[in-house]
Amino acid sequence: MKLQKIQAIVMSITLPLILITNLQTWADENPQTVQKELPAAKTDQPPTIDGILNDACWQDAPHAIGFTDERTEKPAKNQSVGWLVHTDEAIYVGLHLYDEMPDKIVARQVKDQTRISGEDWVSFSLDPFHTHQFSDRNFFIVNPLGTKYVHLATGRAEKSEWIGLWKTAAQIVKDGWIVEMEIPWQMLDYPDTTEPVRMGINLDRFQQRTGERSWWCNLGVQEFRENDGHWIDVLPPQRKRELKLLPYLIGGMSETETDEREYTARGGADLRYEVTQQLRLIGTANPDFDNIEQAVEGIDFSYGERYVEDRRPFFSEGGNVYNLRPLFHSRRIMDMDGGLKLFGKLGKNTSVGTLGTYHRNNQNFILRASQSLTATSSISTAFLSHHHRDSEANNVVHFSGYVRHGKFSAAPTLTQSWAGESDGRAGNVNLNYNGPLFQSLFAVFFSDPDFVNNLGYHPFTGNRGGALQGIMKNEWRDGFIRSIYFGANVIASNTYDGEVFRRDFSVFSNFSTHSDYGLSINWFGGQFQEFTDSVFNIRLSARTSDQFNNVSVGYTGGEQADKRIHRISGGLNLRVHDFTAGLSSSIQWHFERRYQQILTLAYDFSPALSLGSRLIWQVEGINIYFALRRSGYAGTDFFIILGDPNASEFKQRLVTKVLRAF
Repeated sequence: MKLQKIQAIVMSITLPLILITNLQTWADENPQTVQKELPAAKTDQPPTIDGILNDACWQDAPHAIGFTDERTEKPAKNQSVGWLVHTDEAIYVGLHLYDEMPDKIVARQVKDQTRISGEDWVSFSLDPFHTHQFSDRNFFIVNPLGTKYVHLATGRAEKSEWIGLWKTAAQIVKDGWIVEMEIPWQMLDYPDTTEPVRMGINLDRFQQRTGERSWWCNLGVQEFRENDGHWIDVLPPQRKRELKLLPYLIGGMSETETDEREYTARGGADLRYEVTQQLRLIGTANPDFDNIEQAVEGIDFSYGERYVEDRRPFFSEGGNVYNLRPLFHSRRIMDMDGGLKLFGKLGKNTSVGTLGTYHRNNQNFILRASQSLTATSSISTAFLSHHHRDSEANNVVHFSGYVRHGKFSAAPTLTQSWAGESDGRAGNVNLNYNGPLFQSLFAVFFSDPDFVNNLGYHPFTGNRGGALQGIMKNEWRDGFIRSIYFGANVIASNTYDGEVFRRDFSVFSNFSTHSDYGLSINWFGGQFQEFTDSVFNIRLSARTSDQFNNVSVGYTGGEQADKRIHRISGGLNLRVHDFTAGLSSSIQWHFERRYQQILTLAYDFSPALSLGSRLIWQVEGINIYFALRRSGYAGTDFFIILGDPNASEFKQRLVTKVLRAF
């Protein structure tokens, strides 16, 4: 029996690797080439970052022209021009984004490091190691107000000193808008070299009015990154290794259940040290998780556990390395006295990451290593270990691969777990076609009944089956309809005893108009174990692209788990000058009546300083908290919090927190 199990494990590992090898050979024999490139130009007179392209360095700088509409693959209706120079301290990007209707340019977001959506923006992307892997790309995004957002290859916490202090300036002019960027080399990871190298670069722009997204080197709607442009003969400076410390102090008062006052004071710190130019150590001692506003779990019916994102900065740091869903779900680690993370590159194509946490009741450890084979293929392995003093150790080993040729890709995985006498496996193989108008997925999967991963998100085990999905989508630059999205999905799986586990069929659609209305219509039905489902959902929204001023209403009805279900939901967001309000409401009649109302209020004294509140009203109780915060920007951050952000009911609690990066 053991021999058969070993043989099964070997075959489960071997077959995916054979598939990767064969498809990789196919990819190597049919390479795609990139023709656009810019030579590196070093300047002794860097530009003044003021949103005016009159500096001497721009006059003869290499420039990027000929932007392409990603959807139509034709020259963009509104063209852009980009310039690129550098010094030993920074990279400088200048952009003129032409627009025949500058009075209709959309710009709303004024807070840095907040995702920019539903408005005009432009992005400069840099792949210093020239691997064409998403995990190695840095994105620098700016809107016409000069608001900036950066996604760094390694992932960084939100504090400006840890992200890096880069500068932008933008202004709307008579024929469009202009942007200048200053990106310090010090905030980037790049090769340690004394010889010029080639880096991957690109520029892309989104125009909210028309929905046109245009690229200097067109990646298409699929964003095939091997088609990036090249920045050639770049000699980056020697990078200085940094040690940064982020200590905090907390003092507060709360009332106990016996109406007595309890005073608390505590401190802790985060540490960031660059072991090498490409390898980073993150440490935390006595982290403060209590005062971080976590996401709220919804009330919609689910047969299994709902997924709720984790917003704690320690776990988001290095997110590209530890993005292992469903293998690792950081919310599993609730209690922590301290933690360490070491992640980065061991070579151009080799990335590694380790994570360890300690608490008197439990200890956790993760190791992950990834190897880029080509621009369109990679392999990865991971090891996870969870120890709790009241249960047996749980260890997990994971293997995965990815390869793509043109529009076709394959992604196999295999996971083995050990927990006491249990030694279950789980795995899947996904085959995808990703075209500009049509995408499809075929998958087969299995999860043994004794598969255990205490650090992962696995709502169901003990079933095996397959899935098939097809999606069609398109966009139009003018006319009434802006975009259409339509798809269907089928999932069929049985238990290991041959009984029906799941039979799901769903159809889903979404329509949006150029007048900024949206309509989604969905239906799903089938069987889950002994229960049958048939549920219809419709949702209508107005000002769908405006994240500050919008409204939506939806209805869900049918039968789920052999019971009638009705759910009414809606959302409303308003912004007047510096005041914003948001309301999310849901009422559900199913096994019992449930409701959830979430009201958020905020007043911005400045982009960095705001007064905010969140009220959650549901069956379990009413919770409200208030916070005056100065955060996200350089200098000292502070928080004054009344209440508990994550409690089920209001707590009489007042906390002051101060932190500063050194």
